[in-house]
Amino acid sequence: KSFPCLTSLLSVAVAALLWNNGRPRSSTLVVHAFSTTSSSSSTIHSIDNIPCRETSIYISTLDQSITILEATLEGQDKLVDEVLMLDEERDESSDNIVDNDPYGSVLWPAALTVSEHITRDSFLKSSGGDNNHPPTLLELGTGTGLVALAASASNKYESILATDYETVPLKLLDAAYSLNQNDDNDIPTTTTPIVTSLFDICNLSVPLPPADIVCAADILYEKSTGIALAKRCIEALERGSRVVIGCSPGRPGRPAFLEELKRLLNPRLKEVDFVDVEGSTCTGERNNLICGAGSSSISDEPEMLIVALMDLTPDCL
Repeated sequence: KSFPCLTSLLSVAVAALLWNNGRPRSSTLVVHAFSTTSSSSSTIHSIDNIPCRETSIYISTLDQSITILEATLEGQDKLVDEVLMLDEERDESSDNIVDNDPYGSVLWPAALTVSEHITRDSFLKSSGGDNNHPPTLLELGTGTGLVALAASASNKYESILATDYETVPLKLLDAAYSLNQNDDNDIPTTTTPIVTSLFDICNLSVPLPPADIVCAADILYEKSTGIALAKRCIEALERGSRVVIGCSPGRPGRPAFLEELKRLLNPRLKEVDFVDVEGSTCTGERNNLICGAGSSSISDEPEMLIVALMDLTPDCL
C-alpha cells in the first residue's frame, strides 16, 4: 500500500464515507462466535511520542483477552498531521514518524476475524500442523498486531513474523507483546516469540519471507494495494503456503484485489471469492480522515458486523 500524502489520504477517507454502509458479497455465510472489544482502559503509553491506549480484545477461540496498543485520538491527530504535510514542507533530513499512512495505528474489525480463524484447532489441523511440527506464520500489514499476538498466545505456531511497511505499527506490536508477557497473572504463560520486520507488499522485487501460513487483515485501502496483494497470494500459493485474507466492509481496494486474483488464477480457479463471517465492530475514537463519520467499522459499543474472509490452500492451483 502506498499513500502519497494529502491526495491519497483524502481519497481513501472519501471512499470510506461512500462505502460505509456496504456489505461484502459472497456465496456463503459462516457464523462465528461473537466477540467483543473493550476500550475502557485509561492506561496510556507513549510510543515514539505518540500517546497510545491499552485495549483489551477477547479472542473466543483462545478464551482469553489480548492487550493491544492503539493510538489515542490525540495520537491519531498527530499521525494524520504528519501525513498531510506537503512534500515541500518535509525536511528530508528529519526523522518523520510515519511515511505514508496512519491506518495501522488503530484496530480494524478484520483483525479479530482473522485472529480467531487462524487460532482454531480445526484450522491448524487442516493446515497439517501438529505438536511436533507446528506451522510458521507470516502476517502482512500487521497494524496493531492483534493477529500476531493471538497466534503467539495460542502457542501453536513454530514461529511468527509480523510485517508492515511503516515503523509505528511494529513498535506498537513490540510494546504490546511485552505488555502481554507482564500481565497481572501469577501463572506463567507460554507464548511463541514474535519477530517484526519492515516489508512492503507492493515492492514485488522483494520476495515474500517463507512461511506455511500467510495472512493479512484490512489492508485493502486502495487499488494498487489490492493488485499487489493478489500477486502476493499467488506467490504464496505457488510455493505451498496457505493464505488467509480478512476484509471489513467498504475497503476500496477489494474489487481490484478480486479482479486481479481471478485473472491470475484463470483458468485454474475461476470461482474464488470471500465468504461472510460474523465479526465485531471496533470501539474508540477515530480521526475523521482515518475513519469517516458513520463508518460501519466503529461503534460506541461492540456490535455484530459482517466481515469478509478468504482462505486459500495450495491445492486450488
